This record gives sequence, structure tokens and C-alpha cells, in this order.
Amino acid sequence: MNKTIGGCVLAGTLGVLLAILLLVALLAALVGTMGSVFGGSGGRSCYATPTPKPPGHHGGAIVTYQAASTVTPIVAGTPGCVPPNQVAAAVVALSRQMANALYVNPTCGGVISYPNCYYTWYNSSFPPSVIAYGNQVCPGCYAWTNGTYQCVSFVRGAYGPIYSMQWTANAFDLWALYQGKPGWQEIPSAAGAPWQRGMPLPGDVMVFKDSSVGHVAIVMSVQPPANGQNGSITFANANSVSPYTTMPLLPDLSVDTSSWPGYTAWGYIRPALPAATPTP
Repeated sequence: MNKTIGGCVLAGTLGVLLAILLLVALLAALVGTMGSVFGGSGGRSCYATPTPKPPGHHGGAIVTYQAASTVTPIVAGTPGCVPPNQVAAAVVALSRQMANALYVNPTCGGVISYPNCYYTWYNSSFPPSVIAYGNQVCPGCYAWTNGTYQCVSFVRGAYGPIYSMQWTANAFDLWALYQGKPGWQEIPSAAGAPWQRGMPLPGDVMVFKDSSVGHVAIVMSVQPPANGQNGSITFANANSVSPYTTMPLLPDLSVDTSSWPGYTAWGYIRPALPAATPTP
């Protein structure tokens, strides 16, 4: 895939008027989302963590995980994990608006190929706040343009009006770039051994490795593995054969990417913010 950043550098901060407009758009998205949050049931916080293993006894070990707690879901009746905080909830809501506006060449037949088989076009329902953010950080750039919209632009656009991804790079390079950056944390998948991995959460930036520049997406929902059975992870993205993709989440917290030959789910980047408090 051609998942470049268009050679642009970060621009200055928004003017006061633009900032106000973006804040209004964000609040509107939050209000729409929160209207279905309270009073629902069926979601889980999904904060499972690996059971510690004694040093020197990790080879071939079967990793087990603590049970996830029950919390109010982001959409009433939706199964799986819920966003851990309001930032993640807003990112998921904005990502859904973005993904719902994307479309692709109908002759692709579900096969990823360059240059025509990507969801890089968007219709008139694409969020204006994301377009404004793209014009701010990279005005006129190929990677942010309708018809050549890139996966890095998708994830930065989803976060930009809410919790700006200040540093940018090609898709897989984001993993190294955000290591140790203030306000961010990284959760390994294939990037770590089974006992080092963590559960993905809605709102995470999902990083893929391949033989080229990789790929990134936004995690939309997670069904944790349980009782030795696979779970699932659903993500939204540009530069793919679909705006939404679901893959199996294995009991060792790796992702089965066999439907995307050559790609490996490397890990997740998320804001270092307090998690939601599970309900009793």
C-alpha cells in the first residue's frame, strides 16, 4: 500500500475561530454518542491483563487473562469492549462518521491492490472538522485529498480535533515515533511476546507491519477472547478494501491477519489517559 504522509510538516495551531468551530463539532458528536450510552447493557471494559509468568519459563506457555468487568456500553446492546474514556469515545464516533463517508472502486472484489482498490474517496457527509484539521496541518497535500486519502490521514483526522497526534510519519513508523512520547502509550500485539501483550480498546490506533510502509487504523470494537475461544477486533480505515474490517483476536492477544496476507498486527497506540470506572 502507498501509505505516505505526503511530505508535509505540522503547521501552527488553529486560530481562535477555527478552534471554536471544531469544539462545537466535537461537542455535537459527543452529545449524539452519549445519548445512547446511559442506560444500556451488555458491554465490557475489556481491561484484561496477562497473568505474570516466572522469569525463564515463558517458552511455549499458554497465557491466561483476568476476566473483564462489566460497564455501560457506548451503544446500547452492542457486545464487546467499550471506549475507556471520553476521548476514545469521541474518536470512535468521529471515525464512524469518516468511515461511513468512504467509498471504493466496485470492481475491486475485496482484493487490496494499488492504485484503484482503496477507500480513498469520501462523499459530502465526511466530517468538516476533519477536513479543516487536514487543511491546517497539511494544506493541499496528496495524503489528505479526496480521492487519495491515506490511512495515516484517517487516524490523525480522527484524533486531530479531539486529542491531536502531534507527530507524524509513514504508517508503521508511527510505532517507533510514539514510543515514550508524553501523553501516549503503546500496547504490543506481535511487537511483544504473549506475556507482554495487552488488550486492544476502542479508539486505539492499530498499527500493522508489512514489507513496505505498513498500515494504520482505528479500533472500533473488541470482543475479548474467552475460555480458549477467539474473540474479534473491528477497525475502521482508509486505503483498504473496506472502511470496516473484522479480524479474529486470538487467546494470546495476537490478531489473525490471514485475510490480509503479508500484514501483521504489531500493536496499539493510545492516549495515556485514565480509564473508565467499571460499574459495580
